[in-house]
Amino acid sequence: MRFLILIPIWLSLSGCGGVSQLDLSASGRDRWQRPDDVVEVLALRPGESVADLGSGDGYFLPHLSRAVGPEGRVYAVEVEADLVEQLTARVDEESLENVEVILGTYDDPQLPDRELDTVLIVNTYHHIEERPAYFARLATDLSDRGRVVVIEPNEELSGVLGLFVEEGHASVQADIEAEMRQAGYRVVESTDQLPIQIFVTFEREPPAVH
Repeated sequence: MRFLILIPIWLSLSGCGGVSQLDLSASGRDRWQRPDDVVEVLALRPGESVADLGSGDGYFLPHLSRAVGPEGRVYAVEVEADLVEQLTARVDEESLENVEVILGTYDDPQLPDRELDTVLIVNTYHHIEERPAYFARLATDLSDRGRVVVIEPNEELSGVLGLFVEEGHASVQADIEAEMRQAGYRVVESTDQLPIQIFVTFEREPPAVH
């Protein structure tokens, strides 16, 4: 119940991202996005390769960069040239030397094949078209231990918390899981760590043994 006390601080109307909040600064988002908790759940290891798919303003990049360390690699993917330009400027300004910004396309993130240990998708899943086909193709970018982590505004929230999810910019967890199964993945972990977002981890289904 602790986060309910913060609701008057958050309440207002904002733009896309699937979440309404009053304070648009990094510290304001931290209250509900809890990036340190997210990184802890991900348990990223030094030297790993991570993609932030739909990186937006690069909110998660410093956290991911620190987690994988100088020997690791973080790919920040966006599909619009102006966002790529902004991300590149942020990476340069913050000296995130292990972060590479990529201009992807709507059907291909342009990631290196068989390299990614983790693909993180925050508030972006609902924007992806033809999702089963998209994620089936994405599987070729995953390493042998690769996983896909979806953090997405929860369409099923009711009551006061439902006020913080923008209609049309959210998903139902059962639908995500069904689409990912269709794409060849299975759920390996689901947590309620975040108050207004789904947080679920997928890995590829192992090949059938005949």
